Amino acid sequence: MNDSVDGSMESSTMSRYSNIQIALHWAVAGMIVVQWATSGAIPRTHDPLLPATKTDMFLHMVHNYNGMAIALLVLLRVGLRLSNRRVASRRPANRVEAAAVVVHYGIYACLAAQAGTGFLASYLWSPAAEVHKMIWNVTLSLAAIHLAAALGHAVRRDGVLSRMLPSRRSAEGYRRTGPDRG
Repeated sequence: MNDSVDGSMESSTMSRYSNIQIALHWAVAGMIVVQWATSGAIPRTHDPLLPATKTDMFLHMVHNYNGMAIALLVLLRVGLRLSNRRVASRRPANRVEAAAVVVHYGIYACLAAQAGTGFLASYLWSPAAEVHKMIWNVTLSLAAIHLAAALGHAVRRDGVLSRMLPSRRSAEGYRRTGPDRG
């Protein structure tokens, strides 16, 4: 069985992602939505003509700390991916797999750069905010490519998408045994 995590090989040769990889993937996806939802408060907290509301200040804080948390989760995710020698040393078998690797690492790099430039803009050097915004557009583009590929796998029903979904079997086992009984 092949442990590749590139998500583009046929399902018959692919193993399911680990529960921690699945949890990290979906946690970061959800946190990206939070970043998008809270981003509108940032310019309002820096507008010299209008005082920021308490809600805007709170949303700005959520945005900052959520961004830092994303950076930590991305580092953990990349570390997990690279720690698997079979995955880290495996070369893509075709152009589709190579593209999947480029998109995945591009997303990781953009998210890390987002966190870095966001931290820089918030705490050290405000002009970094412009770079932060530009990287966001690249992040969204890569996420759209990733989502389109996932939808393509869902339409083809090739099993690739199911590797990143929580398994029904795991959930059933959890419900049967409970979190501290099994």
